[in-house]
Amino acid sequence: MGQTTDFMVAIELGSTRITGIAGQRDTDGKLSILAYASEDASACIRKGTVFNIDRTAGAITSIINKLESTLEASIAKVYVGISGQSVRTVKDTVIRHFEEETRITTTIVDELIASSRSTLMDGYEILEVVPQEYKVGTGLQADPVGVITSHIEGRFLHIIARQGVRRKIEESFQLAKTRIAGYFIAPLEMAKVTATDTELRSGCAIIDFGAETTTVQVYKDHLLRHLVVLPLGSNNITKDICSQGIEEVDAEELKIKYASAYTEPYEIDSKPVTYTYGADSSTISDRVLNEITEARMEEIITNVWHQIGLSGYDDKLMAGI
Repeated sequence: MGQTTDFMVAIELGSTRITGIAGQRDTDGKLSILAYASEDASACIRKGTVFNIDRTAGAITSIINKLESTLEASIAKVYVGISGQSVRTVKDTVIRHFEEETRITTTIVDELIASSRSTLMDGYEILEVVPQEYKVGTGLQADPVGVITSHIEGRFLHIIARQGVRRKIEESFQLAKTRIAGYFIAPLEMAKVTATDTELRSGCAIIDFGAETTTVQVYKDHLLRHLVVLPLGSNNITKDICSQGIEEVDAEELKIKYASAYTEPYEIDSKPVTYTYGADSSTISDRVLNEITEARMEEIITNVWHQIGLSGYDDKLMAGI
């Protein structure tokens, strides 16, 4: 098998599937997909975080083998997405005083960012530091370079994850004998391809409903303003349906085929329906199924709205959700 470096490979560790994709950029910067592969993650990933390193490594090895078979080339290294339940943002402020009026330089700004990045957080590690604004005098500046002042206050957003999240990923890839070229924060990359430049500038919230987690992101003026991964997802709906004495495989099928996030009361009352499932042809009414589904969806959406409110930008999202 030949060795080639003219393509990029990324792997994302999702709650239900581990996915690998290989792509190649043309001269115009457009990305062409060359190969795709995935493996079930239910036995090794929980809420977006590795909990079984051996099985994760096995899934990674299988994905790499499939990609290499399609590409007819060996893969030297891959980029890996980080997400999961513990990923969220926290605010940080770094203040610097000068003895006399000083012109702000890129070096000073870089020092503020480095100081913020070195902040110690008990039980968490900083994945990325996102500059917000800089307070110079009484005004806020997106770019303070060139401004003369005796005082500057850098306001930053830390994207953090619980300590051990990255280490478990690294151990899994080491066991799979696959080199990591670098990390990317999966929600941020999703935002780049989901929202337009105008939406990110005007202000928007991006919600990703997953199997075991729901990711909430808020953007304004092209900047990430808030990020949190909630430990609630569509699998919760499946488990709620199981509470009716229904096997999980049947509950999942009922959810996918018939469940609705919201149903007008008159729709059920005017035309009641009974659904059949399982080998013994058991039944469940659409009223019961949709009441279960709607209750859990209401809980998830209530939590999403709460996070948008916590961002402080709930009344500034001109582009909506």
